[in-house]
Amino acid sequence: YETTGPEIWADTDGKVTHFVAGVGTGGTITGAGRYLKEVSGGRVRIIGADPEGSVYSGGTGRPYLVEGVGEDFWPAAYDPSVPDEIIAVSDADSFDMTRRLAREEALLVGGSCGMAVVAALKVAEDAGPDALVVVLLPDGGRGYMSKIFNDAWMSSYGFLRTPLDHSLPEPNVGDVLRGKSGALPDLVHTHPSETVRDAIGILREYGVSQMPVVGAEPPVMAGEVAGSVSERELLSAVFEGRAKLADAVSLHMSPPLPLIGAGELVSAAAKALRDWDAVMVVEEGKPVGVITRHDLLGFLSEAPRRR
Repeated sequence: YETTGPEIWADTDGKVTHFVAGVGTGGTITGAGRYLKEVSGGRVRIIGADPEGSVYSGGTGRPYLVEGVGEDFWPAAYDPSVPDEIIAVSDADSFDMTRRLAREEALLVGGSCGMAVVAALKVAEDAGPDALVVVLLPDGGRGYMSKIFNDAWMSSYGFLRTPLDHSLPEPNVGDVLRGKSGALPDLVHTHPSETVRDAIGILREYGVSQMPVVGAEPPVMAGEVAGSVSERELLSAVFEGRAKLADAVSLHMSPPLPLIGAGELVSAAAKALRDWDAVMVVEEGKPVGVITRHDLLGFLSEAPRRR
């Protein structure tokens, strides 16, 4: 209210018409936004950019990967009467824009800044030719070199769809998942509160050997995966007396399966499956299925027929 707002007003000679900022703990958009509204007589529109899943844009606080913005509660510093609009932005769009800003504008900023620019461009699409849209980019990109600016990290969460070595296209993990036989739900899963009997029934119903244990209904985020279960381990635990069919799954689940991006190459899946019986496929930060050694072998054996 005392610094950022007055600076924006002065630097634009009072011509600013829209102010866009990410909503974190709420201090910046509340303070700067309130000042700009007061000094302009309510003419300046205040727009908050928010990750999908955050409470500001109507979510429930479900996990997201953009850091430094959004909340799963209402902070005392945030005044909901100040923003005129809240725009929800996906992790995928935020990260793509963050990388574009570095590549095209030489702006090394964080994911929350990419999110804010996505929102600002949406605002600009509907604004008139005389509009002056100011977007605040408060976060540097140095802390994200191993994440957003790392192709391997982006690929592992399913945000990159092209081979990392830019070679000729070859089948990817998504192709393996789509090639699985049988009609499967988007994500075969169970919940921590369901029983061992329920979990075994789900595994047998869909003819799968392993599945994730999630704390929400699909589409889930990677952060909502609590663990995993396998038919072999559950049946062994029951027959050996270590588990009862009425027990909650949470008492007998294993750690979450390792992640692999849907756009990663089949060779990457083969490498991961040397050490694991199954891997969880992720697309744009959301688990979309599980592939096993059996699935990969089946896909490769059918490859000549698909040519």
